[in-house]
Amino acid sequence: MRNRAFYALPTLAVCACLTLQCAATAFAATARDAKEATPATFNAPPQEQSKDKKKEKPPSVPEPELKAAKAIEAAADIPAMLAAATEFFQKYPKSPLRPQVAPLVADRIGQIEDPAQRITHSESYLKLFTAPAEAELVNQHLLSAYTAANRLDEAFALAPTAVDKSYDPVAAMINLARGGLAEARNQNLKYVAPSRQIALKAIALIESNKKPEAVLDATWNDYKTRWHWQLYQWVAMLSLAAGDKADAKARLTSAVGLNPHDPINYVLLSTMANDEYQRLVQAHKAAPAGAEKDALLKQAEAQMDEVIDAYAHAVALTEGNAQYDTMRAGLRADLESYYKYRHNNSSDGLQALIDKYKKP
Repeated sequence: MRNRAFYALPTLAVCACLTLQCAATAFAATARDAKEATPATFNAPPQEQSKDKKKEKPPSVPEPELKAAKAIEAAADIPAMLAAATEFFQKYPKSPLRPQVAPLVADRIGQIEDPAQRITHSESYLKLFTAPAEAELVNQHLLSAYTAANRLDEAFALAPTAVDKSYDPVAAMINLARGGLAEARNQNLKYVAPSRQIALKAIALIESNKKPEAVLDATWNDYKTRWHWQLYQWVAMLSLAAGDKADAKARLTSAVGLNPHDPINYVLLSTMANDEYQRLVQAHKAAPAGAEKDALLKQAEAQMDEVIDAYAHAVALTEGNAQYDTMRAGLRADLESYYKYRHNNSSDGLQALIDKYKKP
């Protein structure tokens, strides 16, 4: 009887596939929430930076030259500012005021919210301000705009020179990783490797606890409490997309350690555990009667216990959240079938197991 029940279980793989689809839907909501919570430093540097630069005493220059420089600062909009800067450099190509003019223009560009406009004006800036130090001032704004506009080819090409020079490198790395992961979910694996690399770099910076000077304490604390574990989850998803299940499981274990109450971690763990269980089922079926077949049965049942535990976590942590209703129904159905097989066709104790894992 036990072996016949065991052979029947592989039909539940259909539900496991449904679970994976629901997990993708749940991740979409998670990513959307993350985007809405993006701190101001994702798009613009702290305003204190600009104020400090403006307080610097200007070098001694002729009055007409100083007046022309002030006209740049007083320009009504970015096109007027760039036009005034172009005129200024035509008249005073070696002006000692140039190191003050460039930050003024770059900071104003950084305050533009529309990514398309920020890209246009950043690229215009780079044609005018050609010194490497001047380019650094606007590259971070251009990088965030490329990412927001989903122009990931340009974003990842610019990242090696722009991320480390950003006021908030973690923010830039989160944006890049999220963009690449969104493409992976749409079956575009082009950015899996660089997204995974940049996410791991963000994790390393957070774990080093070396807060960049320009990042507010509250923002840094948010990275440590909210984004740290989520970056591990994203790396796991990217590793799954690359076919590296071992790495994905290791990263999810880290994510669970940092946030034991996120259901998606357990959905992904249960999906991978169930895949391994199904593999063992097929191996058991194909094995001839004897010691090897018996050993595979024990391995499969032990693996099923791992699936049950992960499913119970996921069901418990999704209760009361409407966005997970469909996913929870599929998880619960598989969980009950597996649990009954391991407990003589009884569901006694199942609810207690689920309750044990509910968020306090």
